[in-house]
Amino acid sequence: MNNPDREATPALAPVLTRGIDHLAFVTDDLPATMDFYTRVLGMQLVHVRRVPFERDRGQPPYENLRHYFFNMGNDELLAFFEYPKGLARQNRDLPGGMQHIAFHVPMDRFDKVIEHVKSCGINVIGPVSLGGRFWSAYFYDPNGIRLEIATSRAPAHLGVVPSALQTEEEARIELETLFDDPEVINQWLAKMPLKSPTKEESMQ
Repeated sequence: MNNPDREATPALAPVLTRGIDHLAFVTDDLPATMDFYTRVLGMQLVHVRRVPFERDRGQPPYENLRHYFFNMGNDELLAFFEYPKGLARQNRDLPGGMQHIAFHVPMDRFDKVIEHVKSCGINVIGPVSLGGRFWSAYFYDPNGIRLEIATSRAPAHLGVVPSALQTEEEARIELETLFDDPEVINQWLAKMPLKSPTKEESMQ
């Protein structure tokens, strides 16, 4: 039976991918990384292996690297390559770098997860409001990777993607900061699953 109290959510177009199989990061201290992700973030180590070097497929330029995998939930894996010590650190704030990774936690578990991270001696920044449904806290892993615990303040029945949808007005205002041509803006808006304004938004 349909719930009349639920907001109608625009239909999302099918995509070619299901989600993440695994994210692969780099560490030069695998024991510390294993401790952090299992103890602080409660992930489970599920696969350990060595990866031989092979040319021309963009893999790490080292022979016989350790490549360890953790279950990060939702049938998705987080992986780390162990590189030699003494290499320069990556700059996450340059093009091509990964600025941060955000792990989703439902709103009813958000405070408990943040308190657990703090109890492990980790300095947590936030939680802070990022506007709209976004509510997040930030900290760093032993490798200097910036991590985010994110939740949604939208109604509980909405998933992560539906809770991020915007009205046409909200999206247009932002797209106008990127494109000068109204036709280009309209083309992008036509591709987006835009939601209808709420009664409160319509009255503003």
